[in-house]
Amino acid sequence: MNTSTILFLKMGGTIEFIDPAYDEINNKIMKVESTIDKYLGNVIKPHFGYQIKEIADKDSRDLTEQDRENLLDAIRGADTENIIVTHGTFTLVETAKFIRDRLGRTSKKIIFTGSMVPLAGFTVSDAGFNLGFSVASMQNCKSGVYICMNGTIFSVDDAKKNIEEYRFEKGQG
Repeated sequence: MNTSTILFLKMGGTIEFIDPAYDEINNKIMKVESTIDKYLGNVIKPHFGYQIKEIADKDSRDLTEQDRENLLDAIRGADTENIIVTHGTFTLVETAKFIRDRLGRTSKKIIFTGSMVPLAGFTVSDAGFNLGFSVASMQNCKSGVYICMNGTIFSVDDAKKNIEEYRFEKGQG
């Protein structure tokens, strides 16, 4: 199994937006253009191999069980042990638990990350930091499923989104 490549599996969410338009009626940010591909290739230019695969392109509140099954299939079929799943923060914990529970024992390291503010189009965003911290954390994580947000690696059972503080914290998700 390949240990030098990171597979980025994209599920959608705020981290993927650029110059977003806000839909006040449905309380959602609408995607205009994908950014992770451009961010890694044009800005970061990393010294590691990577692949990017889009699984879903949705607000995480709109993800279905079939979307999560598609993600599970992609993880199972991946030929690398290092996987970062970019995901909307509203149901990130739910999807991470779904994967952990159905995947069972694995030699793969799967880190879920997202952002409260889009990667591009805003002066200040947590997206690049969360992506970078996820990549760096690959070196120190054992196999399993994790959530990486706000400079912390959380166990799947010990992470929750704090909407008022715009961050993830320890606690039941």
